[in-house]
Amino acid sequence: MAGDALYKAFGSAVSTRRKALGLTQADLAGKVNMSRASIANIESGRQNVLLHHAYALAAALDFAKVAELLPSMPQKTLGEDLKMTLSNQALSRKTLSQDAEAQVADLISSALQPRRGRS
Repeated sequence: MAGDALYKAFGSAVSTRRKALGLTQADLAGKVNMSRASIANIESGRQNVLLHHAYALAAALDFAKVAELLPSMPQKTLGEDLKMTLSNQALSRKTLSQDAEAQVADLISSALQPRRGRS
């Protein structure tokens, strides 16, 4: 996940939880000692978040762990950048659907990833 997308996902999680708790941006800002404008910028993904602010936001939003507020960081697979070229003539005459191509890319990526516990 690119940096901008990461901050947008984090901001969306803050906004969703804040609304679920019935808090305004001003309410949340008061709980974390930030300005309402900062909360608005965080929620829209325009403001980078310092680590201590992430912890303060998680606590103010009633999360037990800050990790519950953080978006997952998907692993970039090698298959994302691969163009599928099939050497088998029978298959090469047919066009794969996007789903099938994604499955092939995932298989190749998992096969190329190093195994744990092996050097």
